[in-house]
Amino acid sequence: MKILRKIILGKILYISHGTHKTGGYRHELYMAQELARETGHELQVLRFDRNFKGPFMWFYLFFKAFFAAKADVIITVNRLAWPVYLRNKWNNTKILLVLHNHDENDGKRRIFYKLINLFLTSQSKKSNGKFKLVSISEYWRDYFNNKFNLGNKILIFPNFFEIEKFIFFRGIAKKSPGLIHLGQWSEKIDKKAYRILIYALKQKGYAYYFSSHQKVDIPDFPISYFEHHEAYLKQMCIAHVTVVMNRVNEGWPRLVHESMLLGTPVITTNHGGIAQLVALGNGYCVSTVEEVMRTIEKQLKPINYDGIENYATHKVGTWLQPLAAFCNDH
Repeated sequence: MKILRKIILGKILYISHGTHKTGGYRHELYMAQELARETGHELQVLRFDRNFKGPFMWFYLFFKAFFAAKADVIITVNRLAWPVYLRNKWNNTKILLVLHNHDENDGKRRIFYKLINLFLTSQSKKSNGKFKLVSISEYWRDYFNNKFNLGNKILIFPNFFEIEKFIFFRGIAKKSPGLIHLGQWSEKIDKKAYRILIYALKQKGYAYYFSSHQKVDIPDFPISYFEHHEAYLKQMCIAHVTVVMNRVNEGWPRLVHESMLLGTPVITTNHGGIAQLVALGNGYCVSTVEEVMRTIEKQLKPINYDGIENYATHKVGTWLQPLAAFCNDH
């Protein structure tokens, strides 16, 4: 009976790519797992575990995704939107495309955004009910709707957290007022702004570090490698503040949410989706490095735990319902 039930209800395929299992990957995988559980569908996870750089590798990724994209419901990501769609254009397959952000000044080649913009524009004109864009927050829902006029084709599925672990850590942590967490090391950071901030912090006698889940050795930047997620959380929990200064508009960064859940306030110079998240936790969205330093040195506001704890895993059902209805709608 169990096998028959899966045949009747169908299959969900989550297909993505990349060498590192990022926060975005964790978000997408969790959504796929919860959606399969909610709908009773069988789940298949397929990840092309490598970097695809250059025109030849892009075509290679296109064809790998094209031939693999076969299921009743497919959850996929930015670069795989076109091959997944073309493979299933005349099928009854439903597509959930997850986009965490959209910043055409993030350094990617122009063709990257030309293709995804063309895809979203084309989907806005269709009325067959086979496509939904999954956004990570209200800010990005409104952004995509204003830019591409997608209307009810946009659903929201935020990051979710097992908050009991965070409550435990912040209950036993002893804060270190002289320790500043500089966020997670990434090529997306604003290196110039961080160099200025690091110099100012050094002059004032602060200790500071970037966190990373991969071993990275970059001269002039203090990067701490954390093999285990719990160690990374414990270190961030004792920090005075987390500072995030990226050169691109972020979606809804897990690190920022985790920092506030741990009782470590967040200061950011970014706007967009991250500003909505930081405001939810009673953090600080500023414009300059000088404002960052002034904020670090003043009495910080208490974190609004009520706002950020609304995204606990036991509350996921409310957000799943529209996704499940889309998957099960015949």
